[in-house]
Amino acid sequence: MVMLVLALHLLLGCGQDPCPDGSMLDGEQGLVVTAAEHGGAYGVADCDACHARVTLHRTGCTPDVDLEAIQDMVDADGLESCSVCHGDNGVESP
Repeated sequence: MVMLVLALHLLLGCGQDPCPDGSMLDGEQGLVVTAAEHGGAYGVADCDACHARVTLHRTGCTPDVDLEAIQDMVDADGLESCSVCHGDNGVESP
């Protein structure tokens, strides 16, 4: 039962709709996440805590974005790739 709950959590990315507000490009700073947009997760370094990599960038909320290229980058670079497009999420560098 625990494995089922864990699997569902990973697949659903904490139960969040990936596009609740439309395109991220329409946000305050475009693709860069801000404290106002990211709520309690702002400042959390572990993006995987809520965003399961296996479900990221599978469908797009941003027009003209090459999802396959982004998937390849995330697969190759893991969490290090998040900040390239989404900023530092309020996380200070070590």
